Amino acid sequence: MKVLYDHQSFSGSKYGGVARYFYDLMYNLKYEQGVEVDLALLFSNNDYLKNGEIKHVTPFSFFLGYAKTNMLFSHINRLNSAVQIARQNYDVFHPTYFKDYFQAFLGKKPFVITHHDVIPEKFSTQYAGLDGFDINQKKKILDKASKIIAVSENTKQDILDIFRVDPEKVEVIYHSTHFLTFQPNPTIKISTPKRYLLYVGSRYNYKNFDIYIESIAPILKKQDDLYLICSGNGKFTQSEQELFIRLKVEKQILHHEIDSDDVLYQLYKNAIAFVYPSLYEGFGIPIIEAFACDCPVILSDRSCFPEVGQDAALYFNPDDKENIAFQIEKVIENADLRTELIQKGRKRLQDFSPTITAKKTLEVYKSVL
Repeated sequence: MKVLYDHQSFSGSKYGGVARYFYDLMYNLKYEQGVEVDLALLFSNNDYLKNGEIKHVTPFSFFLGYAKTNMLFSHINRLNSAVQIARQNYDVFHPTYFKDYFQAFLGKKPFVITHHDVIPEKFSTQYAGLDGFDINQKKKILDKASKIIAVSENTKQDILDIFRVDPEKVEVIYHSTHFLTFQPNPTIKISTPKRYLLYVGSRYNYKNFDIYIESIAPILKKQDDLYLICSGNGKFTQSEQELFIRLKVEKQILHHEIDSDDVLYQLYKNAIAFVYPSLYEGFGIPIIEAFACDCPVILSDRSCFPEVGQDAALYFNPDDKENIAFQIEKVIENADLRTELIQKGRKRLQDFSPTITAKKTLEVYKSVL
């Protein structure tokens, strides 16, 4: 069997959960399941590809500025994808996002699409900048897909509620994490405070970051040796810095870039706890990353989080600042609770191995032939 993937998630993405998902999937299908995989991509600065073995691509510099250069190489990559799709030299096509350009070139070849979340559909009226793809365009793609992979039962139900697709077409396959078998490089060291909470990823709107900061500010002020490290997604904005100053915790909230898996692994490994205050996620890959790094996990009680975390995490109401602070302080102060969460996280992690994800995805591919 040969599976073709397109450029969409890799063209302008150096890091990110979707690109990580597809890279790990291709790797495990190729090296564990014996599937021939091909990625229709010419130019990319994606870090997973640069350090991996799936596809050698050409990096590019931003000679026209970031946005214009990304757009230029995205168009070039899309043209290349269209040519590869039109050649029909594959059994199953798996687009890596929701641009519908590929439908003109597929012919009768089956395609499978992964739906990671319905956040744009749920929150576009509440938050600016979350309009995403046109909902009707998405529905057309989902209707024409041979199979739809949902990354959680919660996401599957969202798809059925919003897009009204045939339930028989939707298969739930959980994300996995390569940290399950990750071997850290002992020569890479990072400098962090001795005691810190960890926040990973973007911090805008539905991520509930401001409420989280307001919730933990009293804890930080009581414990001046406790810090919050926010990793990834760029430096703090002016409004974020103003919030920290207003709450008088600006010296205890730090930003740490993630320039390798080794850095992220160490940030999880050395944290008192990883806290995920988001109002909504399709799956929440950082949860299982934290499990794999023996980091206690504290989660919002919304969307897919209880499904993914089960009893291996502590939960709070993300709208209730006092409840957020109470649950976090409980973990900070109780070493036995932290040990219990770590042990339960290790056990829960076994359901999220890359091998399981690859095997179940291969079954989906076989079912559409």
